[in-house]
Amino acid sequence: MVEFQKVKNTKVYETVISQLKEKICSGELGPGKLLPPERTLADMMGVSRASIREALKILEYMGLIKCKPGEGTFISTLNSDILVDKLNYVSTTETDTLLLDLIELREIIEPKIIELAIKRGTAEELDDIERSLNFTGILDDETFYMLDAGFHLAIARASHNTFTISLMEIMLDMIHETEKRTISLSRKRERIVQEHKDILKCIKDRDKERALIAIQKHLNNIRMFIEKNIQNIMHNI
Repeated sequence: MVEFQKVKNTKVYETVISQLKEKICSGELGPGKLLPPERTLADMMGVSRASIREALKILEYMGLIKCKPGEGTFISTLNSDILVDKLNYVSTTETDTLLLDLIELREIIEPKIIELAIKRGTAEELDDIERSLNFTGILDDETFYMLDAGFHLAIARASHNTFTISLMEIMLDMIHETEKRTISLSRKRERIVQEHKDILKCIKDRDKERALIAIQKHLNNIRMFIEKNIQNIMHNI
């Protein structure tokens, strides 16, 4: 039986997320495995069911778990290999080209991912993308990042291409590993959320041309932010 430690800090749901991710990365919670019920998890970790529910919601946005009404919550089958010891290969000696290389890679693949999502995404998957925009009341940087990444991962899942999902997860984790050291340089959240809403509307309208313009604008704003702050970013790494 999987064992969890009692949660003692103030940011309860973040610790819940951290513990569950650790179990997934170690293989203790393997693909397809059913998680204990919310009440059981709450008792095991010594937290409220509300904290468990919030953590599970975020983990589902990230694509790590899948909640199936009437059946329970399962570990997603696509993430186990990607998440094992994730980002060990990203060292603290990155060059100033790392972030620019990453945004260049995103500029190459994300427009195609959106094309596929428009073509292949089901109504339920588009609803999943929309639900990932629930940024209401999110104040701490870590949770904001998780939901931000969840938006892009939800689009990747709607593409129905296993490799684009895997690649998107790796890229976002690499970016996060750097952003954790430069959190004070975060871009304005209001603009990020609005850009996400613009992208979502185009996808739901199945408007490929406008969707490509929207994602290019979003990525271009990220690029300009990185280029403007590259020296400060590298100083903080």
